[in-house]
Amino acid sequence: MKSKHRNASRAKRRYQADPTSIYKLMNKLQPFTPAELLQLELPIRVSFEALRTGAGTERDWSDIVAAINTTIIRSRDIDPLCEYTAGQASDALVRMWHRAQTSGRWVFDGPGITQVEAGIELHEQLCRLSTPMQMMDAMRQVLAIRATNQPQERQAV
Repeated sequence: MKSKHRNASRAKRRYQADPTSIYKLMNKLQPFTPAELLQLELPIRVSFEALRTGAGTERDWSDIVAAINTTIIRSRDIDPLCEYTAGQASDALVRMWHRAQTSGRWVFDGPGITQVEAGIELHEQLCRLSTPMQMMDAMRQVLAIRATNQPQERQAV
């Protein structure tokens, strides 16, 4: 009897519910705050400006690719035109990567700069309209696709 009671009381302490779990859930379901939006948008805009002026690196390119790929996944649930716009931006980034492999410089081609800028604006709009949970799910899908598709040459999703 004593050991049964002892095991039951130990189990109660071990599996106690998290009192802050409701706040964690609410943070995932509420829209981004202006400060969080700034943290999401600013690095992408800085990377785009660096690539636009010709001072960009592969890290800048990679930041924009992650944002555009997340936008592609997220826009599949919204509208085919959004998916098309994000796909055009992804194609422009793939062209940029090929150009960087041959010339060594991370620069846009003529239509690529407008396509990527439209993709970034779409990403920012989706961040404003989506919840953090939706954006995290989209990023997880991008990472899962990258894990299963390890292509020989680097390209966007």
